[in-house]
Amino acid sequence: MIRLTAILAVLVLSGMLAPQARAGEVCNETSFFVEAAKAWVTPTGIAARGWQRLAPGACTRFDGIPTGVNQFLYARTTEAYLGGVREWVGRTPVCVDTGNFQLEGVADCTAIGLETREFRQLSPSERTRAVLVEPNGFGSRALEAGVQRLLQSLGYDVRGIDGFAGRRSRAQINQFERDHGVAHGDDYEALADALHRVALERNSRAGLHVCNEATAPIGVAIAAQNNDRWESRGWWRIEAGGCLRVLARRLAPGDAFVFAQRLGDDRIEALRGGVENFCVAPGRFLAEGRTGCVDRGYTNASFRPSPVPVEGRAVLNLSDSDFEDPLL
Repeated sequence: MIRLTAILAVLVLSGMLAPQARAGEVCNETSFFVEAAKAWVTPTGIAARGWQRLAPGACTRFDGIPTGVNQFLYARTTEAYLGGVREWVGRTPVCVDTGNFQLEGVADCTAIGLETREFRQLSPSERTRAVLVEPNGFGSRALEAGVQRLLQSLGYDVRGIDGFAGRRSRAQINQFERDHGVAHGDDYEALADALHRVALERNSRAGLHVCNEATAPIGVAIAAQNNDRWESRGWWRIEAGGCLRVLARRLAPGDAFVFAQRLGDDRIEALRGGVENFCVAPGRFLAEGRTGCVDRGYTNASFRPSPVPVEGRAVLNLSDSDFEDPLL
């Protein structure tokens, strides 16, 4: 199976209980707004529930889950951020839905139009309180770091995400409040909510979206410039009928190219109509540069240009005819 998305950081779970910890609590010590889901073992199979949104520095509670059974956790960032969705994952596949959901005993996700995500199994102590973290270890500074990251996502001049609200951060907060006619004073929670709402409106639609109108799943790779250097990366698996944002930034014409493969039962069919060569690999990959692919252990593939973006957004719809040989 082709792995879909890159992982920002491992999910680190605290085995020490905070003084006010409650059963089933999940806490977010990252600088991102995240959406979390939990899964647990029942007599009829795996049950799962999501999504619960957590602001940086906040906690949420999953009620009604027995503490004596195996439990699993998955989290992802919201679409307020450019650069793609970050995930906190494990190795246990669980069915999830795109909107809020509660499922039990579902074995075949695709048969009923569900997606699969890899959940992390919790230890017995982690079932009471699990903590999502980043390598930076923001801890109690997560909310301030979250404000800085949202300002950066909205294009304000924040040079670093450190969780310390200095003069530069305060100046950019003041500019945001002037731009939007609001004032939050020292209420950082209200400020973070306002920033997140604006960032979702601005950023969730931007980027390159690929929609699979074929009758089988497809694997997608992209090529784009990063700091004036081309790089290609993959793979994203998109089920039949699904859409996925594979490049999360505001696009300009000529910014990106796409390669795809239709994943049939007995063979893999490559996308037709490519005009530019970039490097690919069979498994998940990130290839810097576009020359010397074979010498570096990659394969050459012919990528199509992205559709012309409108207001930073481009949508590529792929059907069976994009993969079939016209002579057959």
